[in-house]
Amino acid sequence: MTKLFLTSLVIGTLSVAAAADANAWTRSATTTGPRGTSHVTATGGCANGSCTRNVTRTGPAGNTYTRSGTISR
Repeated sequence: MTKLFLTSLVIGTLSVAAAADANAWTRSATTTGPRGTSHVTATGGCANGSCTRNVTRTGPAGNTYTRSGTISR
């Protein structure tokens, strides 16, 4: 009985972890123009009624701009 309970607990924990990862996302892009190359990376995800987003941009001169946001129900 204890073995069945522990197995169910482990499976349940892994299922919740997989569901949380399923809502995560990552995007990235690189652009080359007359002034040089720019890069942007954005990540985000939702869990427990809250969604977050993080964006980092690096311009051709090497300047980096980071912006983060969270929204909840």
